Amino acid sequence: MQLITTHETTDFDGLASCVALQKLFPGARIGFSGGLASNVHRYLTLHRDRFNTEPCRDLPLSDVDVLIVTDVRRRSRLGHIETLLERAERVPGSVRVVVWDHHPSAPDDVTADEEHVQPVGAVTTLLIEELQARDIGVDPDEATLFALGIHEDTGSLVYSRTSSRDARALAWLLGQGAQPAVVQRFLRPPLGKIERALLMQTIDHARRLPIQVASVGIAALELDKARAGLARVTTEAFRILAFDVLFGVYRLPNGKTHIVGRGQTEAVKVGAVMSALGGGGHPGAGSATLRSVSLPEAVASLESALAQVSSRPTLVRDLMSSPVRTVAPEMSLAELAHSLHEWRHHGAPVLREGRLVGIISQRDVERSQREGRLSLPVASVMAHQVHCVQASSPLADALEMMKAHDIGRLPVLHGARVVGILSREDVLRYFYGD
Repeated sequence: MQLITTHETTDFDGLASCVALQKLFPGARIGFSGGLASNVHRYLTLHRDRFNTEPCRDLPLSDVDVLIVTDVRRRSRLGHIETLLERAERVPGSVRVVVWDHHPSAPDDVTADEEHVQPVGAVTTLLIEELQARDIGVDPDEATLFALGIHEDTGSLVYSRTSSRDARALAWLLGQGAQPAVVQRFLRPPLGKIERALLMQTIDHARRLPIQVASVGIAALELDKARAGLARVTTEAFRILAFDVLFGVYRLPNGKTHIVGRGQTEAVKVGAVMSALGGGGHPGAGSATLRSVSLPEAVASLESALAQVSSRPTLVRDLMSSPVRTVAPEMSLAELAHSLHEWRHHGAPVLREGRLVGIISQRDVERSQREGRLSLPVASVMAHQVHCVQASSPLADALEMMKAHDIGRLPVLHGARVVGILSREDVLRYFYGD
């Protein structure tokens, strides 16, 4: 018997890749751990007859001689097939193990006879490419499910792991009849009454952790019963709360604690944090399950994992231009116009005896030129209220200051001394590459 399976709490990428694999392995059965993400459960309620899945506990695992694992390769997330993995190790050749995945490697990855692992946004993308290579067609129902898998795991093509291959796969699926309205319906359905109540609890319990690398929030709750939709609730709370990263820690009466993370900073890679806890994910999203620990113990484990894998954030001094060209307030605007052209700069700080007294932009100079005032000194048109940033400040703080004051450059200080300047060009070069 051939068995296709994926990780616990199956998401759309897991389901979609299982169905795609069934087209590559006709006759194989799809077996799950039993746990489904709430939107996947809602989807399968309507599509169960079209895409048949079964709990692994109801399948004759002793008959399995080919095991195909997708969207995961960490053994700690495959507890529902542990007996199969043990047999594969104990009796070489008894079970052929095939892995399809897109996650980074981990110490507890299963040993596979055949691996298909590439760094794309969704593992479904790899399988779409394989179907195309084998000239295996898909119908509109399948195309829509596969599109759901790619949309969910790439954040509709905006997560950092998204590749051009994911976009090409989606384009092909639209050509095969994928239905955007159905994708939208199941990708982000409205929260139900219970989910809305849990969302309010999550927001009320959120607090900031004393971590310097980024603004990291945690909401730790004891739940009176198992709840579906923990990932969606955490995602919505993350959208509302002003954190760079948010972790929802939910302890259930059965002793399991589900941790869900969402983030948007390079300093805290959520998937790496979850991997340290035995789970997995991507830089911006991930989850883990801890067993037989108290809520305070789960929070302590999370904080320890954060300390292990968090990296220093990008600081202003990493991007600023230095040494900085400065001008004196007595310089004429005509001379400044020539200097800015020579330097290819759009502005400059104004210093008097080493002290920052203003800032002037090319727009100020151009306006003075139109008005015939280039003979005036810089001090006559410079901005006296200067917004500055410290060299040791995180880049995120500088970006927030630029947005709040609609300015394109910030003098950078070390104490009171000007040591550089951070401009739009510096930031764009960082975002887009040289």
